[in-house]
Amino acid sequence: MLPSLLLFLAAGAYYFLSAQTIINRGFVHPDVRQMVGLMCLSDSSFCVLSGAWSRRRAALGTKRAKTRKERRPKAAGLPRLALYALPVFDLFGLVVAFEAIRVAGSGFHQTVGGASIPIGTALNVLLLRTRFSYEQLSAIGVVMLGLAVKARALLSASADFPAEAFALVVASCFGYAARGVVMEYLSTSANPPSGDRMTLQMSVTGLIVWSLYFTVRVLPNFDVLVTAPFAEATRAFGAAPTALLYVTHAASRGLTSKGMMGIVRGGGATALSLAQVTRASVIVVLSDVLFCASDARQCLDRAGAFSAALVVAGGALFAAAKRRASFSAAALKRRRPFRGAAGSRVIQSDTSVKRRASDPEGATSSASAGVATRRRAAAKK
Repeated sequence: MLPSLLLFLAAGAYYFLSAQTIINRGFVHPDVRQMVGLMCLSDSSFCVLSGAWSRRRAALGTKRAKTRKERRPKAAGLPRLALYALPVFDLFGLVVAFEAIRVAGSGFHQTVGGASIPIGTALNVLLLRTRFSYEQLSAIGVVMLGLAVKARALLSASADFPAEAFALVVASCFGYAARGVVMEYLSTSANPPSGDRMTLQMSVTGLIVWSLYFTVRVLPNFDVLVTAPFAEATRAFGAAPTALLYVTHAASRGLTSKGMMGIVRGGGATALSLAQVTRASVIVVLSDVLFCASDARQCLDRAGAFSAALVVAGGALFAAAKRRASFSAAALKRRRPFRGAAGSRVIQSDTSVKRRASDPEGATSSASAGVATRRRAAAKK
């Protein structure tokens, strides 16, 4: 899992920082929403390439059993509706998140973005009736304390409170949290769609919507929104660095997704939560190092560092509490109930059941010993 973790951290941090660079340089007008199109195109391309590579390996006979795919029944009813609602929440969160990065910067977005944990918790409770442990709720409290520290610092600063940026980040958190709830619901449905199916559902839908937006909004003013600003920014930044920046940014998105899937396979959702928390802290620090001199929004002061530390600590505690809760649930699931001699409900573990099933002679000898004991007691009387 370590290679996947390193890939997720490096590619994910570069993805956000390169997005910040593209936004800061102003290669095109913000109304183009180029980051949304780039991300949807990258996700769709990597899914298609990954599927083609898997089919090629199957055709060559390597790992044929693992790459053979069974035909999944199509979703129907509420799961089908949820599958089509998935891109709506994803696209909403994506558009608003990039707008928040443009307005407030990556550091602010990553810090306040910790609000996705309490928002996601509330949606899980309301929609999926999920029950959280006291330890998980305490971790959420730590996250909210970190957000309160950030809000207090912003309110006490001489500058005006960035209400727009704060609202944008919270809105993006809501979109991503709703997307997570829908994905969790789909993964527990009767015929759960595969990860590639959900990714393609989101990315292809997003690409179609962005293409329609581009046709209606951008093409009539292509020179003003694209040609003129791109030519000016490219002259200042350089043609080769511009091409390299766009290509590596698109590639980093696909590599981040690959690293994420590797982490999930190796350590589950808890390991992914810890990796995301670690990545957020890396982005906050690197944003200060790379952009503070040219953009005051990216500077990390003492209050911002303390707030980010609380958010990161709360996220780590939440992931650890979730892991312990999942272990407890798995332990309870392994225990089987059966009725005792008096009809009382007795809990017996799988281990004892298997031992008794695999050792019938031991069970018979125990029964025989009980009969002999009763006979001796009767003889004494």
